[in-house]
Amino acid sequence: MNLKTQNAKNIISKDETSAKTAAFNIVNNCDVESFKTLCDNSDVIFDFLAQKAVNRLVCVTNEENLKNTFEFAKIYNPVFERYILSCWLKFANEDLTDSILELFENGSDEQKIYAAKYFSHINDPLAKEFLNRYAFCDNEDLSRACAAALRAFGDIEAREKALGFLTCDDEFNKYKALKFLINYSDVNDLKLVVNSLSGCIFPSAAAQDILYKYTYDELAAVISTDEIFKLYDEIISAYPEDISLDTVYDLDIIGFAVKVKRSDNSYAKRILADLKLVCELINSDNIYTYDLSAQHLKAVRELADTLDGLEIEPELVSKELFCGDKRALKAINTLINLRDKSAAGKILELYSQTNNSALLCECARAAKSLDIKLDSASGLEKIKDENARELFKSYFG
Repeated sequence: MNLKTQNAKNIISKDETSAKTAAFNIVNNCDVESFKTLCDNSDVIFDFLAQKAVNRLVCVTNEENLKNTFEFAKIYNPVFERYILSCWLKFANEDLTDSILELFENGSDEQKIYAAKYFSHINDPLAKEFLNRYAFCDNEDLSRACAAALRAFGDIEAREKALGFLTCDDEFNKYKALKFLINYSDVNDLKLVVNSLSGCIFPSAAAQDILYKYTYDELAAVISTDEIFKLYDEIISAYPEDISLDTVYDLDIIGFAVKVKRSDNSYAKRILADLKLVCELINSDNIYTYDLSAQHLKAVRELADTLDGLEIEPELVSKELFCGDKRALKAINTLINLRDKSAAGKILELYSQTNNSALLCECARAAKSLDIKLDSASGLEKIKDENARELFKSYFG
């Protein structure tokens, strides 16, 4: 912990007098440096100490020094936002609301985030224009706050715009639309959102946002089991490089593994096979875990223990080869990683049936990796894209 100022150190100290004095100094002297220091260290300050610091800052903030919170609001932090929002809501009146509305015009992005969060609680019609304006901006914290505020307002203009973006050709607009709908948190949109992940440029990030919001059981009330599996599949497929292993604890991946461990569902088994392979990779090299907190490292180890002894049946995984192209692509990769030739017949069956270039190339890769005899001419004849043809031929060189 690097608390560079005395006020930042004192406000979380055990000495109540020193802590109250530090809070008084920070607020009354508009000590932005100390507030920034607290924000910069929020991820290593214990939650109960951070809450005490927030409470102390709130206690010494009054109508006279409230203006200083606008300076603090130039620094956005999800932990210490509780201080600024608590004070704004505590002293909410017409003049304060007007000042916060001005932040949408002239404030920094960070100040706009706080403003949007304020209007999640204060329903002012003048805020709607600004909330809709920034609902799809590049700043994810700001767009998230605007989506939540618009949901609180019951405003559907941006939601309808997002639903329209889902069918557009611009991948980035489509991704922003997905993120907006996730943050708007209308469960009626969940099925559409989950089924749109396949065409999304960052599906694992979108899946992560959904699983942060909803538990497995909450999802089961509104979407199908396969749709739930799809969310976990996106997360697990992105381990360990693209999605932080912190999420093993944060998203209760252990709970998911326990829930489906005894299932005979081929989709569940393929996902668990991938998860087990991920655990084996992680255990083979601490480069993936050296920077995890003790809590998150413990969760990763518990996950490995949960999957220890789990028997993966390639025959069951191979059923996934005939459950749509995207699931088939992942199933082939899983079977390659399992290094089991028992699914050779199913891979050859898929190879003979499909006209999908990506699948034909993956079948060729499987044939090379698992030493399966495969008629290259019949596959090459079905591939029209030149780049795919070159990739396919490379497996027979």
